[in-house]
Amino acid sequence: MSFILVPKRGHELQVNAWNWRSTLELLVKEHLLDPERHELLGTHGCGTGVVDGELARRIGIGVERWLRSSGMKPGERMLADLTVTSETKIPVVFSSSSEEKVDDNDLYSATYEWLVAFKEFCRQSDGFDVF
Repeated sequence: MSFILVPKRGHELQVNAWNWRSTLELLVKEHLLDPERHELLGTHGCGTGVVDGELARRIGIGVERWLRSSGMKPGERMLADLTVTSETKIPVVFSSSSEEKVDDNDLYSATYEWLVAFKEFCRQSDGFDVF
């Protein structure tokens, strides 16, 4: 499953749910999203008009600030609890017969490369919708 971020200006950006959900957690921690906006941005087709130009710019600045303060580097990823790891993500196969417990903290993680692309997108977008 993926989300498509459609800017008011520039090119759209597609992100998978694993990266997007942990990114939303980062935005909540940085006090850039309230609970209602968090829910809207995490739901397909409900994110229309939720991020205006001013909020998009603040998000870009907030992500950049977090990247600097976390010390995150290329090749690393931010886990759902916002800790940073250089460990490779373990592929997970979901099936009805699977009894294996999946670690949600590891499952939902955003790569450094994604966060940098998202930061730049926010700065140039003049606001965006989420589909």
